[in-house]
Amino acid sequence: MSEPSTTTSTGPTTDHHDEPLPEGVEAPPSGVRAMGLLRWSLVALMLGVAALSSAYYLGAFERQAVASSQRYSCPMHPAVIQDHPGSCPICHMDLVEVAPVSPEVAAPGDAGAAPVPGLTTVELSPERIQLMGMRTATVSEEVLSSRLDTVGFVAPIEKGLALVHARFSGWIERLPASETGMRVKRGQVLASIYSPELLPPQQELLAALRWDASGAAAPPRTGHMTAGLAEAARGRLRILGLSEATIKTIERTGEPVRTVDVIAPAAGTITRRGAALGLYVQPGTELYQLADLSRVWVMADIYEYELDRVHVGQSATVSFPSYPGEVFPAKVSFLYPTLDPDTRTMRARLEVDNKDGRLRPGLYGEVHLTAPGASALVIPVDALVDTGEHQYVFVALDGGRFEPRLVEVGARQGDKVAVRRGVSAGETVVTTANFLIDSESRLRAAIQGFGSAGGAGAAGPAAAQSVCERSIDKQKFPDKYQQCRACDVHRGMGSMEADCRDAIPRPWK
Repeated sequence: MSEPSTTTSTGPTTDHHDEPLPEGVEAPPSGVRAMGLLRWSLVALMLGVAALSSAYYLGAFERQAVASSQRYSCPMHPAVIQDHPGSCPICHMDLVEVAPVSPEVAAPGDAGAAPVPGLTTVELSPERIQLMGMRTATVSEEVLSSRLDTVGFVAPIEKGLALVHARFSGWIERLPASETGMRVKRGQVLASIYSPELLPPQQELLAALRWDASGAAAPPRTGHMTAGLAEAARGRLRILGLSEATIKTIERTGEPVRTVDVIAPAAGTITRRGAALGLYVQPGTELYQLADLSRVWVMADIYEYELDRVHVGQSATVSFPSYPGEVFPAKVSFLYPTLDPDTRTMRARLEVDNKDGRLRPGLYGEVHLTAPGASALVIPVDALVDTGEHQYVFVALDGGRFEPRLVEVGARQGDKVAVRRGVSAGETVVTTANFLIDSESRLRAAIQGFGSAGGAGAAGPAAAQSVCERSIDKQKFPDKYQQCRACDVHRGMGSMEADCRDAIPRPWK
């Protein structure tokens, strides 16, 4: 066998792996730059999509928040409020959107101010204030005038009234006093009445007198008896209303009188007449009413907020349109203990001299009472809102805010009214456009009430949970407790929620 031959080369050899690397920056492989651009483009696209998504969701949340704060109300019925457009269920008018209530505006202003039920503080822009034509005035301290002006009418003094009646029945045959307003004197004959029932008492008197005349020589005992009978007959005639002059006429003539005169018991003026010629009268029939008008009353009406300025003995003057330029002095003699529920006034009684008789009952005049002056906080009468139940004003605050505030008013003088409580000196009150601000305030208060009602509804599950925890022992009956909690799905469906809980078998504890 022959061995393979080996050839050995002694010349130089070349190895590519042992060649040195070139100097400088190595060039990137082909396609790397394109992949880098694509990668960064994808990152930028993802960031843009994320930003757009965030903006969209934030905008949607904001729109939802704005939509949840939107309220729609009826212009004619502010109590009708809902969170979506529609029509009023009362008047079927289209609901209008109202501005959301700012918590800062809704917060009460002065902590010591009394709130007005159904009203709240409102904020108005300068443009709206200008369109309203609003005017304001400053609360100031002034001294009210010492004079109190009111009205009154003339009335006869009650102690000077006299009623004339007949004490027997009969027919009026003569009527000297036949006119209302006629002045009569005490003892003057007013009417003459024919009465058959007066004949027997007159005859008894005459018989007793005849017995007394014929029995002059009789024993003393008999003479005293006849004198007693005559005096008894005279007494009966006096009781029946016959005057002493008429009785003496009967005794002098010895004949009964056919008609009996009715005389005036006091001097005065006939203010009411019921007598007429030929009228049949009975005991108790009112024939005349006489009034002494030498002094008269003036009945003045005093408003309840001015009662503390009037007292008995206070000086006053009365003037009447019938006598221009003439003043009648008067004095307060009595204050009635009650007030008229319709006019809310108290009646004061003043006495006035009327010797010439010019002041006739029913005459109206102006009463001026002299009252002591007093310093008080005053506001214009136009600033006061009086609903009958509450009296309040709108106080202008900074930033176009207007706060309703309850006040207690006192005396009035012209176009100003005193305020005892509710405002302070230097504050500003609204004098015009009160009605517009009042409407806006009531609308805002109704919106706040709507929001409060929504908050109460949101607390409903917690309230329902407390009902379940209070009624069911969840440690002892966990299944029944869960059934009670499951009934929450029926909330707002009438009585279904209560019926669901009532269907849970008992016992619960």
